Amino acid sequence: MNTGRYYCLMGCNSILNHTEVYHFEKGKLILHLQYDFESKEFCNTIGQRLRYYRRLKGYSTRQLAEMVSVVPTTITLYENDKKPIKYKTAVLLAEILEINRKLLLDEYTAFVDYPCNMLLQEVRERLSLNQSQTAWEIGVSPNAYSAWERAIRTPRRQEYEKIAPLIKKSNIHI
Repeated sequence: MNTGRYYCLMGCNSILNHTEVYHFEKGKLILHLQYDFESKEFCNTIGQRLRYYRRLKGYSTRQLAEMVSVVPTTITLYENDKKPIKYKTAVLLAEILEINRKLLLDEYTAFVDYPCNMLLQEVRERLSLNQSQTAWEIGVSPNAYSAWERAIRTPRRQEYEKIAPLIKKSNIHI
């Protein structure tokens, strides 16, 4: 029997594979089909990638939520791209799902992962600025900026929004 791909006729967007397991029952051919997890063509967002790998591992949203100490609704919000995944949660999810954590990082969490203190220093040096000038450009106190570069503090997501234009201006790609 041909082991080609069969498309789901029940309103889903998945490709199913015939597993060569079949039998006749009451005059009908019964085929065993499984999801084709080799194709990731529908994984264009972080949430879609999270859902894909959660399902690939066979976890329910509740099981995965318990493993990362969040409520199941939070996993659903992540998967529907309604809530950004916090950096530490993204790292933990990637470990549990056994995937590269960069698959679950958005622009801000990739900045934190760089690590951000080294990135801030690199941006400042490329733009030929001192710490006070950089702090003024971002709109924060020089003490706050200095703490970021020394890795004592990490900029919050809202602060990153002010840092992003300088990263772009310095032509550094995260």
